[in-house]
Amino acid sequence: MARLAVISDIHGNRVALEEVLRDIDHQDVDAVLCLGDIVGYGPEPAECIDLVRRNCRLSIRGNHEDGVLDRGSAEGWNPIARTAIAYTRKVLADADLDFLSGLPASFSVSKMILAVHDTPVPNEHGMSYLRASRDAADAFFWIRESICLVGHTHVPACFCTNTGASVRPHVEDVETAAVSNEISQETLDAAEASCAVRLPREGRTILNPGSVGQPRDRDPRASYCVLDLSRSVVEFRRVAYDIEEAMRRTIAVGLPTVLGERLALGA
Repeated sequence: MARLAVISDIHGNRVALEEVLRDIDHQDVDAVLCLGDIVGYGPEPAECIDLVRRNCRLSIRGNHEDGVLDRGSAEGWNPIARTAIAYTRKVLADADLDFLSGLPASFSVSKMILAVHDTPVPNEHGMSYLRASRDAADAFFWIRESICLVGHTHVPACFCTNTGASVRPHVEDVETAAVSNEISQETLDAAEASCAVRLPREGRTILNPGSVGQPRDRDPRASYCVLDLSRSVVEFRRVAYDIEEAMRRTIAVGLPTVLGERLALGA
């Protein structure tokens, strides 16, 4: 598999996921990988599960899947997140729950790629966020593979090293420079739909494709990436979708209004 589309954090947003899958259809990829959080927050978790089941070669169980399957794991979440998890649990069929429970916590591809939902660093206290270079430096200590795929932050990111050794290396944070520049609403229409980053052939890389269903980098467009292994390039792509329709569906099922409103803010 030389070209891989990587998606994450769909969060029940069927409208966004369908547009991303349409965009992926034009990218000549060999497979689609999903890094978890198919459900949670959004109004159409069952439909998103079905789309992932039919379109993704491999998928991971994220913390929102865990929250649906294990009520205790969501006890410390904020009230809005717990409300969305309760709604998700209510509308999913037994077959959907069986699919989620069968998802692994991680997967590997050809001993070259490790995929996890949040971070490869072991954590007994739940999920952790891999946001900055210092987080990546700790994470690289636990990675043997050339590339590690992560999600969970809802922000596209690329962290690279200049060495393949399993030590705490110097980490170049590509996110600030090239991937996740903030975009104002006024300039959004003119913003680039993609950003390509060349990966080190000798070093190692941690990639976060951002979020399909609930971006949090002030760009409300759905985010994913295409990893070209033969060229050592990753392309971060942004896809516009009908946010007003996604907001309408969110409010129509009785979910908190803020879950719809934040889609327009990319926050």
